[in-house]
Amino acid sequence: MENTTYIGLSRLSAMRREMDVIANNMANMNSNAYKGERVMFEEFLKGPAQQQKTSFVQDWGVLRDFRVGKLEQTGNTFDFAINGSGYLSVDTPQGRRYTRDGHLRMDADRRLVTSGGHPVLDNRGRDIVIPDGLGIPAVSVDGTINVGQQQVAKIDLVHFENEQELRKTANGLFATTQDSIPAPATTTLVQGMVEASNVEPILEMTNMIELTRQYQSTQSLIDGENDRLKMAIQRLGRNSN
Repeated sequence: MENTTYIGLSRLSAMRREMDVIANNMANMNSNAYKGERVMFEEFLKGPAQQQKTSFVQDWGVLRDFRVGKLEQTGNTFDFAINGSGYLSVDTPQGRRYTRDGHLRMDADRRLVTSGGHPVLDNRGRDIVIPDGLGIPAVSVDGTINVGQQQVAKIDLVHFENEQELRKTANGLFATTQDSIPAPATTTLVQGMVEASNVEPILEMTNMIELTRQYQSTQSLIDGENDRLKMAIQRLGRNSN
């Protein structure tokens, strides 16, 4: 008799997780290069025999939307938007990390670093140091950095076979055990621009409203089932007397 309640509770639990993901999307809609996420659901069957199995809801994980966000003009010399599939390689105390957030700067040692202070690496795995006194750095679409007439380095643009396996860490960085591969030839680096989040606020708000309605409907179903069970128990009690 309690299957309806258990199924409803499994759905409420999954919807709560989905609401957390939607809220996180909305909180990051102004974060550079943030990728919207969705919860992946799957039917979970449980029971002693095939004809007696009960269908539950289970959230297996989160899928990211890897569409490129809008490229926004900033005019800043050290802002680089990745147009296409690819990531910047970053050196951190925890090891190699990757990011699409191209809002960079120079540190006190004239190294090219992320907003979090982590060095961006070139295609040889070395820190990128900008020489002083040679002019304003210019970056070509393939990531080659020139200062004046001098070629300084080439930014390491990489890609992965399975982007869904990338694990989020702090400050817009990703970690992975996969081996990186060169970014596709169609991927370009655009100086003076940053990639905005690809979250669509109106769509997220619509999803939140619809999810709230579904949550309330499921809660009403559980409450109604609970009232039905109470009534059945009361009637059985009276009949037994």
